[in-house]
Amino acid sequence: MTSNSMSGVSGNLVQAGAIAGGVHFHAPSEVTRTPRQLPAPPRGFGGRDALLAAVDRAVFDAPAGTVPVVVLTGMGGVGKTALAVSWAHRAADRFPDGQFHVDLHGFGAEQPSDAGEVLGSFLRALGVEPENLPVGTEERAALFRSRLSERRVVVVLDNARDEEQVRPLVPGAGSCVLVTSRANLTGLVVDHGAVPLAVDVLAEAEALDLLATLVGDRVRDEPEAAAECVRHCAGLPLALRVVAGYASYQPDVPLADLVAALADERSRLDALDSGDPRTAVRTVFSWSYRRLPPDAARLFRLLGLVPGADVGRAAVAALADVPVRGVNRLLAVLFQAQVAVDAGRGRVGMHDLLRVYAAELAEEGDREERRTALVRLFDHHLHGAAQADVLLSPRRFRVALDGSSTPVEGLDSRESALDWMTAEHEVLAALFQVGGPELDARRWQLAYTMRGYFFLTKDWDTWVRTHRTALAATQRLGDLAAEASTRNNLGLALLERGDPEAAGPHYLRAQEIFEQVGDLRGAGNAMGNYAWILHGRADHEGALEWATRALANYERCGARTNAGITLRGIAIFEAALGRFPEAVNHLHDAMAVFEERSSPLDQLMAHNSLGEVHCQAGNPTAAAAAHHNALARAVEQGSRFERARAHRGLARAAQQSGDHDQAKTELRTAADLFTALNATAEAAEATTALAALEQ
Repeated sequence: MTSNSMSGVSGNLVQAGAIAGGVHFHAPSEVTRTPRQLPAPPRGFGGRDALLAAVDRAVFDAPAGTVPVVVLTGMGGVGKTALAVSWAHRAADRFPDGQFHVDLHGFGAEQPSDAGEVLGSFLRALGVEPENLPVGTEERAALFRSRLSERRVVVVLDNARDEEQVRPLVPGAGSCVLVTSRANLTGLVVDHGAVPLAVDVLAEAEALDLLATLVGDRVRDEPEAAAECVRHCAGLPLALRVVAGYASYQPDVPLADLVAALADERSRLDALDSGDPRTAVRTVFSWSYRRLPPDAARLFRLLGLVPGADVGRAAVAALADVPVRGVNRLLAVLFQAQVAVDAGRGRVGMHDLLRVYAAELAEEGDREERRTALVRLFDHHLHGAAQADVLLSPRRFRVALDGSSTPVEGLDSRESALDWMTAEHEVLAALFQVGGPELDARRWQLAYTMRGYFFLTKDWDTWVRTHRTALAATQRLGDLAAEASTRNNLGLALLERGDPEAAGPHYLRAQEIFEQVGDLRGAGNAMGNYAWILHGRADHEGALEWATRALANYERCGARTNAGITLRGIAIFEAALGRFPEAVNHLHDAMAVFEERSSPLDQLMAHNSLGEVHCQAGNPTAAAAAHHNALARAVEQGSRFERARAHRGLARAAQQSGDHDQAKTELRTAADLFTALNATAEAAEATTALAALEQ
C-alpha cells in the first residue's frame, strides 16, 4: 500500500484503503462560554453609595459606541477591590455575556501579571482552545476584542501597576472596564477617556457599621470601645477587617482589650498583623513603599516624623533639606503611589496608619538624619511663627531664637500671618512633644513666640498644654530667665482660662526670678499679671497697688506698650472701686499709647474696657458707642473673643436703655460666640443673663 503524507497541521487526518462517496473536513467547533469570574462580594460592604452611583453614571451614561473605563484609585487597604467587585455583582444583569476578573499583581509580593498571559486566560474562558491562541500580545488583544464585539461583558482589572498593563485588556464597545490601582493611571484618562474616581477611607459612622456587621452585638454593647477601634484604624477598611477578625476569634475578649493593643502607635501595626501577608496592614503598605525611587522613599520616611494631620509644602522642603521645586517633584511621586495626599491649600497629608508605618521606617533608619530633619522642621515652624508674630503683635518684646530658616513666603500682612498660624496650628502644638533635650531651647522659644496668637484666638487649652511642656524644658536647661518668662505666660493662660488660683504661684515665682536676674520689664509683667489675681478675689485696692508698681517698672525701662496695657488694667480696678472719671482718663491714656505704638489688638481691648466702664458708671449711650467701635475693630482683626465681649457689652447698654429685645439679641450672639470659643464662664454668664430677660 502506498503511503501519502501531508505536511503542515490540519487538525484532521484520514487514512483509508478506499473512499466511497464525498469526503468533508470540519475544524473542531469551539464552545462559546460565558465567564463568571467575579469573586464573592465582600461581607459587610457598605458606605460607598456615592461612589457606586458615580460608577453607574460613568458606565451607563457613556456615549454610545464607546467603552466606559473607570479607574478606582486609592491607598492600599482602602477598599478599591471591594468596591469594584460589589459594583460588578450589582450590575451583572446589565452584562449578561460574562464577567471577567483578574488580579494583575501590580502591587504585592508576586511579579506583576503579563498582559499577554492574562489575555490567554480570558480567551480560554471564552472557549478558545489553547492550540488556537495567537502567540503575540497584540494578536491576542485583537482576538479578545473580536470575540466580545457582539457581547456585553464587565472586565474587572484589579491591582493594576500601570497603563501598559491595562491597555491590551480593554475590550470593544458594548462592554465596560473597572480598574483598581494605587497609581493614578492618568494615561488611561488621556487615551481611553477613563473616569478616575478616588476611593477614600470610611467616615466614622460607615466604619462603625462595617465593624458592627463583622463583629455583631459587641459594637452595640461596647460603643466607646468600638469608636476607639475605628479611630485607631483611621477608617481604613483593611485595618477594620483585621480588628474584626481578632474580635471574632476571641468572642470572650472585650473590645476594650483590642483598643488597648491599638492605643500605642509604636505597636499599632503589630496589632494589625493578621498573619496573612496579603492582609497584614504593614505588609500591604510595604508593597507601595518598595516601589518608590530612593529619594521619594527617603521623603516618605521623613514625613513619618511630622506630627499633625497635614503640613505645608515649605515645611516638607525644610524637613527634607530640598528646594521647594525638588520637593514638589518628590511629592508628585508619593501622591501617584497613594502613600501621601495633596490636602489642598499647599498642604500635604498622610493617612494615620501610613504615618505610623513611615515613622517606623524612619526610626529604623539613620539616627543622625532623623535628628537633623527634626531640627530643620522645628526651625521652619519656630522662625515662621516668629515671622507671623511680628505682624500679629508688632510691638511685642522679642527674644533671640535658636537655629535659622528660610523666611515663609507670603507672610506680609496681619491676615496672612493669622491664616498661616491657623493652618500650622496643629503641627506647631504637636512639635512640643517631638525630639529630645536638644530641642528644649527651641520648645520654650516657640511657646513664647506663639503667645500672641493664643491671646488673639483664646485657645486656652493648647496655650496651657504647650506652655507646661515649655516650662519643663526651661527647668531641664536650667535657664532662669526662660523659666520666668514661660511661667509668666503660663500664668496668663491659666488666668484667661478662668483658673486664677493656679496662675498666682506662677506669677509670684516669675517675679522672684525676674528680680533675681535684674529684668525690670519681666518683673513688671509678673506684678501686672498678679494684680488680676487680686482683682478676681475682689481685692481691688491690692490689685491697684500691684499694677501701680508694675507701671513704675515699665516707665523706668521705657516699655511703653506694657505701660499702656497696665494703664488699661488700672482703669478696670479703679472702676471696680467706683472711681469712674479716673478710670475713663486712664483708658484714654492707654489708647494714646496703643495708637503711638501701633498695637491694634490692645486698642480694641481698651475700647471694650471703656464701654464696660461707661456702663458701670450708668452711661449706656457712651457704652454702646465704645462697644460698637470695638466690634468693628474685632471683626477687622479676627478676634472672636473681643467680638463676643463687644456683643455682651452692647447687651448691657441696651438693657440699661430699656431695649430688652435688642439686649436679648446681643446676648444670644455673645453666648454663641463664647460657647464656640469654649469660654465656659463667659458663655454661662451670658446664658444666665438671657434666661433672666426671657422670664
